[in-house]
Amino acid sequence: MKTVNPYTQADRAERFLALHHDAEVLLLPNIWNPLGARLLVELGYPAVATASAAVAWSLGLRDGERISFPAMLDVVRSVAQAVDVPVTADIERGYADDLDALSENVRQVLRAGAVGINLEDSLVEGGALRSLDSQCERIRAVRSAAQSESIPLVINARIDVFLGGCAGSPEQRLEEAVRRGRAYAEAGADCLYPIGPGDVATLAAVGAAAGVPINAYAHAGTAPLAELAAAGIARLSLGPNLIKTAFTAVRDAARHLREHGTYEPFTRDVMSGDEVERLLRDGPRPDDA
Repeated sequence: MKTVNPYTQADRAERFLALHHDAEVLLLPNIWNPLGARLLVELGYPAVATASAAVAWSLGLRDGERISFPAMLDVVRSVAQAVDVPVTADIERGYADDLDALSENVRQVLRAGAVGINLEDSLVEGGALRSLDSQCERIRAVRSAAQSESIPLVINARIDVFLGGCAGSPEQRLEEAVRRGRAYAEAGADCLYPIGPGDVATLAAVGAAAGVPINAYAHAGTAPLAELAAAGIARLSLGPNLIKTAFTAVRDAARHLREHGTYEPFTRDVMSGDEVERLLRDGPRPDDA
């Protein structure tokens, strides 16, 4: 029997935004294909996210918009069609410098089924940042495009001040992150993503100034989840960490086979084929409404 998704896209967008205001931190272990999305839903995650690096790497390409926009869009569409929870897409810098082209790209992402996006404010990863006015114009253009599609898109505005593209002392970088965060929120961002710092003080300072939810990035230096929750941090992304974990397992299993000639790494405590097939059988279908 065909599974019918009972939620409209606008419903999913509203649900996704509401998750940013729950008492618990919204956990987003970013994935790169429909099977990963199905698995996360099976594990109880209320939303799924793509990661630009994970999507690019899985297709044999480097990160940084080296994957074509249509190829990225195909992945977003396949993920959104695979699950009935909200899907947010990492669209990097929007695959466009021109505001009209950016707006059209956002409309296409929405038509692919996503209800949230990440939008970066750097010109290149780890490089110079767009001017504050320019990035605010882009956020306003994204919001207008979403409104034209009648979808309350959740805009997660990434602040790349701490990635190396902004000179100055730590205090000056924090000041710039606060300035940008406040302006991005006023331009229409629903959530801010000051990527890099994992300490509560920095994240909370940006959130307090802007008055919108904050997205933290999980890495070795990030505060424990309980501390993030206590500080009111709304959302935690894993970025490409899941695909790195997956490929570490692939590397180790292949190395073990070559060096030891035994099969333990891929025959002990692994998902069965039946489990994978069940994930692919259950849930929405690509032709669902």
